[in-house]
Amino acid sequence: MIQVIASCQNKIIKHCKSLQTKKYRDSTNEFLIEGIKLLKEAIESNVKLTALLYHNEAAKDRDVQSIIKMCMEKNIVIYELHEKPYMDISETKTPQGVIGIGKKIDYNVNKLLRSNRFNIIIMEQVQDPGNVGTIIRTADAFGFDMVFLSKGCADVYSGKVIRSTMGSIFHIPIITDVSLESLLKKFIDLEVYTIAATPHTGLSCYDIEYGDRNAIIIGNESKGLSSNIMDMVKIKANIPMVGMAESLNAGIAAAIMMYEATRYKLKHR
Repeated sequence: MIQVIASCQNKIIKHCKSLQTKKYRDSTNEFLIEGIKLLKEAIESNVKLTALLYHNEAAKDRDVQSIIKMCMEKNIVIYELHEKPYMDISETKTPQGVIGIGKKIDYNVNKLLRSNRFNIIIMEQVQDPGNVGTIIRTADAFGFDMVFLSKGCADVYSGKVIRSTMGSIFHIPIITDVSLESLLKKFIDLEVYTIAATPHTGLSCYDIEYGDRNAIIIGNESKGLSSNIMDMVKIKANIPMVGMAESLNAGIAAAIMMYEATRYKLKHR
């Protein structure tokens, strides 16, 4: 049964508004998924949806009808919203008329790290949502196995990050609020080849000989990697540049590093 909501004071509208804050997302383990493509990706990736909300005018759209049908088949609670309550919770400039409430995915890190071969990308305090989303999307594109984010990174479950991943957030395990010191200590025992991306020092990224288990670490946009992390990695690597720019955007640097790791893997498989 579809419930109709006409008021912004409805409790589900207030719940959605609260989900726009990290604190509430963390306390409820839920997040918002807005847009046709992202919702389809979430449903097809078996993300658990607790509710679907759609604008009453959007019900005329075939894609929205398809999403409503899929949610009905899964017995997901569905709400039809009037203009004001829908616009009150929408976070996009050009709303597509459909929003889902999803449950965060809980990954078993120890199980993921048991694999004999993997490529991992790690972010230390990467704070720009666009950079975080781009790095996740690129990791997905280049077949990386996991993404780790330290405390202080942009929240992967914020609307901006989710939209910039273009659905990749649902394709690859993402572990957040990680203590990188503890993780790198574990990597020593697991014989993971840890590579710190640096602006100018270290080995050229084109000369790295990757192992079976690799972890590339990208630092904060302005400060780079912290000294304690730099002291714990096996090698430091840079991206050779011939122009006048002093450095690359964190998302671009991560993309080049990940591409090189994937290219090496394809060449030596």
